[in-house]
Amino acid sequence: MDDSLDAVKRKVLAIFQEMAGERAQRLDGSVLSSAAMDAITSSLAAQHGWEKAADIALHMACRNWDAAFIVALHLFPERFSPEEINDGLGLFRVHAPNHIREACRLTETYVWECFPGESEGQIP
Repeated sequence: MDDSLDAVKRKVLAIFQEMAGERAQRLDGSVLSSAAMDAITSSLAAQHGWEKAADIALHMACRNWDAAFIVALHLFPERFSPEEINDGLGLFRVHAPNHIREACRLTETYVWECFPGESEGQIP
């Protein structure tokens, strides 16, 4: 039997298939979106060089499903159960931050250790 995470993954892809047809497959988390990675690499190559731009592209395009889930949730929150929302957000929280942090490091973009306005070790 499918677990909630499998159900939410199918639901996210179905939402995007309604809007984007076959292009929705680019959001399947088991497939890297080479089109997005190529576009990112090309746009950043002049500033960072091809190799570094490709590394940045990997970190920004990897886990395309995480991004798709967040957008689908914004567009159609009523289509998701509380369990699906929890599972989708959990998957996003464990994967996306490290890739965003690495993309920031590669581009020398400042990354806060604490959220601005917080003291270290303090949780709002």
